[in-house]
Amino acid sequence: MYWGDKKVIAVGGGKGGIGKSAFVANLGVTLALQGKRVTVVDADLGAANLHTIIGVQYPAKTLDDFLANREPDIEHTLVETPYPPLRLLSSASDVLGLASPNYKDRQRLYRAIKKLHTDIIIFDIAAGTHQRATDFFTLAPIGIIIIEPLPTSLENAFSFIKNMLVRGLMRTFYHNKEMTAFIEKTVDPRSAESTLHFAELLIKLGESTPGTVEAFRQIFLQSIKMHVVANAIRDQSQEQVAEKFSRIIKRYLALDLEFTGTLPYEQSMDVAISARVPFVIKYPQSVYAKNMQEIIKKLGL
Repeated sequence: MYWGDKKVIAVGGGKGGIGKSAFVANLGVTLALQGKRVTVVDADLGAANLHTIIGVQYPAKTLDDFLANREPDIEHTLVETPYPPLRLLSSASDVLGLASPNYKDRQRLYRAIKKLHTDIIIFDIAAGTHQRATDFFTLAPIGIIIIEPLPTSLENAFSFIKNMLVRGLMRTFYHNKEMTAFIEKTVDPRSAESTLHFAELLIKLGESTPGTVEAFRQIFLQSIKMHVVANAIRDQSQEQVAEKFSRIIKRYLALDLEFTGTLPYEQSMDVAISARVPFVIKYPQSVYAKNMQEIIKKLGL
């Protein structure tokens, strides 16, 4: 999707509870304090919590108002935050139908978000490795994967990236039924033919359809600038987890994942969330706040 002069970022990770929404909130607030017009989008449809972390007690309007056509102009569903020029496009946690909008509604939503008057858009992607999460993630030219130095987080992040790439590969080969059947068998761990990892699969496909594989590489491997941030780091031995994870992704998924920084474990994070105050506001001199500034510089924002 072409975004014009907007900087558009998607933040995912696969696993819930890894500090992803806190990262989005604090990233958005830090950028707003620098004078940038920022819109954070709670893309966790049906399970909203971004507003709480930012300090909006209850959004007057949500994505549901737009999707249900109660508010045709998505600009009017944006909620002002205590940190202008940061605005929030909130999801709705108590609307069952919003959790799974149909294809037509999703496309209408994408087009509307594209027209927002803002400098930077940040998507807070839902937990899980399902299609809705990966589709939202691939909308943005800048992707950030949040990980914690725990096996569950690393496994879910790997699955999130792999599912995103497999879905992209299936879309690229959509008109070639023989190839899509081969891809499905190869990536299904229950299949006896599941002997190739994704990077090897691309090489195999490239032997017979080099043009199609090259198109996939251009769209899904090269057009999205991918970053990894390690969160909740407790000691120096955990600081290398993001670099190691990046190497694994390169080897097995053929994707360049740039190590962009670490954020320390902060025992007071829950205190800030309970107070509905972003951590960088409540603790502006913290290592977390300083590292967030460094991450912003590396992202070129």
